[in-house]
Amino acid sequence: MALVGKLSWGTRAAWLLSAMPELIKSFAWDAFVLFYYAQVVGLDGALLGGALLIILICDAMSDPLAGVISDRLRRAPMGRRRTLMAAGILPFTIGLIGVFSVPSGLSQLAIFGWLLGFGLLARVGISFYSVPTFALGAELSREPQERALVATLRNVGNQLAILILPTIAFSLFFAPSPQFERGQLNPAPYPWFGVTAAAISVFCMLVAIVGLRKRAREIEAMEIDDDRPQQSIVGAFRELIDGVSKTPKVGLIFLMSFAVLVVTSTVSQLSLHLATYFWKIDEAATQRLLYAGSVGALIAFALAPMLIKVIGSQRLMMVGLFGYFVSLALVIMLPYWGLAPLAGTAAIGWFVFALRTFAGVAYGVYVVPFNTVIYDVSDHHEANTGRPQQGFVASLMFIGLRAGSALTGLVAGLFLNLIHFPVGLPIDQVPDDKVRALALFVTAIIVIAGVGLLFIVRGLQVSREEQREVLSKLEARRAREQKA
Repeated sequence: MALVGKLSWGTRAAWLLSAMPELIKSFAWDAFVLFYYAQVVGLDGALLGGALLIILICDAMSDPLAGVISDRLRRAPMGRRRTLMAAGILPFTIGLIGVFSVPSGLSQLAIFGWLLGFGLLARVGISFYSVPTFALGAELSREPQERALVATLRNVGNQLAILILPTIAFSLFFAPSPQFERGQLNPAPYPWFGVTAAAISVFCMLVAIVGLRKRAREIEAMEIDDDRPQQSIVGAFRELIDGVSKTPKVGLIFLMSFAVLVVTSTVSQLSLHLATYFWKIDEAATQRLLYAGSVGALIAFALAPMLIKVIGSQRLMMVGLFGYFVSLALVIMLPYWGLAPLAGTAAIGWFVFALRTFAGVAYGVYVVPFNTVIYDVSDHHEANTGRPQQGFVASLMFIGLRAGSALTGLVAGLFLNLIHFPVGLPIDQVPDDKVRALALFVTAIIVIAGVGLLFIVRGLQVSREEQREVLSKLEARRAREQKA
């Protein structure tokens, strides 16, 4: 199966918006949930880490199920991808709003249960939207140039989400006040922040479901019915294991996604801690910090397709990852060593913004070729198994993302508890040794995961010759099936 020709501008716009809900969720979750529950609500670090671990394990378990169902779903009212996308909207919306609306006066166990219940709704709900959406992206086109554009548009949507949400958050909700010098310490705005993030996500979801309707129908009209029975979650995991043995590169996609999310999630979840207590930057600088990476990534997306042609996907991924990890480490260690502007000054805010922007450029250089490689590996796996497997391969990427985020949430919560990081103290009364320990912890995660990633990426490469052979095989198989 291979639809030819360029995608319409309406399809491209819908595809761009389709990526935003996952990143709105990820940004709201990573940037605010750990800080909100640790520093504002006051949930014990061990309970917080445990809740985040349980949520993200269940989330990871739902990803392969969503992927396999979307690969095999038959006679669904809106097609096999869009039906699941629509099914995820309501639980995600209720869950995200609930996560940021903790009632006052709850006990520690009640807060734990609140986070666990609404967090599960939000994370599992978004899985049933995001996995089939990403899988649909692999099917939109198999022409190399259009596929590179599909990957670029998805990542542009991701970065627009990260630009929009912090701007809204700090302009409307977390502005400083006489009572709260740092607005993110004020509990009152969090419920409305959750409502706003959910509303933007739902708008994007609905536009995507409507806007991708025509292309999705064209894709499914070309497919041979899959007569295999639907899978249980145990069967889905068995298929994961079998899939890795048939196409080893899908296992590398999991490892890549896992390692990258360990770093990005650590940085995201503890950025507000670092901004508030380590760099001591004001609200305007904190807002710039949260969208600096997106500014850099958008710059990189304009260059990535050309760089892929000149440098190659694998080498470009390695260059991007190296620049990303080095800049993230330096933005912490240079101030730690006294080689950067002083904490609390305007200069440190711009210093952090500059290095985080460079990190965004490096990340953008990495992520576009990575997405195109995922799409190519999906084709390889379909050729090896004889059936569309885009949902299956997408689920492996999302499992890696969830597992990385789960590990980060658990370890970060336990670390804050281990060092007895204070809650409720004025910023200038937080002990310096606690803050410096936090900075070293984040840097250690960046270095360890970064070194591992540079080794993993060496094995993840799909040459143009390989891809042409795979597409020829798929077309020949399609022709045989139609004759039969």
